[in-house]
Amino acid sequence: MGKRLDQLPLEVSNQALGTMFHPLSILMGLSEQTLQESDLYQQGNLFVHPDFHSQFMGENPTDLLIRLAEIKSKTIAFLKSSHFLIITWGTAFYYEDQILGRAIANCHKQAASRFVKKQSTVEEICLAYESFVQANPNIKIILTVSPVRHTRDGIPENATSKAILRVAADTLAKKFPNQVSYFPAYEIMMDELRDYRFYQSDMIHPTEQAVQYIYDRFKQAHFEEDLLATAKKWNDILATVQHRPHPLLFAQHREILVNLRQEIERDKLGVDASKILAKIDQQILALS
Repeated sequence: MGKRLDQLPLEVSNQALGTMFHPLSILMGLSEQTLQESDLYQQGNLFVHPDFHSQFMGENPTDLLIRLAEIKSKTIAFLKSSHFLIITWGTAFYYEDQILGRAIANCHKQAASRFVKKQSTVEEICLAYESFVQANPNIKIILTVSPVRHTRDGIPENATSKAILRVAADTLAKKFPNQVSYFPAYEIMMDELRDYRFYQSDMIHPTEQAVQYIYDRFKQAHFEEDLLATAKKWNDILATVQHRPHPLLFAQHREILVNLRQEIERDKLGVDASKILAKIDQQILALS
């Protein structure tokens, strides 16, 4: 979803802290936090932080903490200036680090004996999010539940986990009807896209076709007419930009892209076209 929104003429921050699955870990990522070297895990010669995705690692703990603090600061600043926040919950299960004495977002393949697996309740999730909603009254929050099943927890356990998330989302949407809404990505996948042709070979993750179907439903639910029109135009442009011509047709396709770029600049659609122009420039350069 985030990658598709980022293609539009919108200011988007997509999972700046990396992928997170638990509702409270997501809130931790969106809150002020003092980062300490004593919290870091070591993987060989590298250091990682339990509240961040494994994409963030470094050889020097001080440098890593500075980098993480900068990323977090930018994320919170972006949040404060945003009009909408889309949050996808993946699981109600989380792990508590017995050495740190608190819940963490990522075990980073540390020894299993270090952690205790727990499951949040509807009440815990709602209590934390009620405070967040009240502290950010100018942001419209769209909650979704990921349709990806966490089969490692067990099929029955995954069903319970998803049920907790769904009830929590429903509770919050009803308590804050003017600020919180729920988009049924989970239900669309489970009830409308039941056929296994909509799943990848692991039978867990949705195919590109399924993701596009859910995104189209999201646009219908949340895009205004002007943005829908822009999204359609941008999609047509991206199809042209992403086309991979035969090597003998490089020069011809490059000319098409140059003309397309000039057309976009000339039309002045009233939106920020910088992202789409950057993609066109990148492709023109690749064909040179």
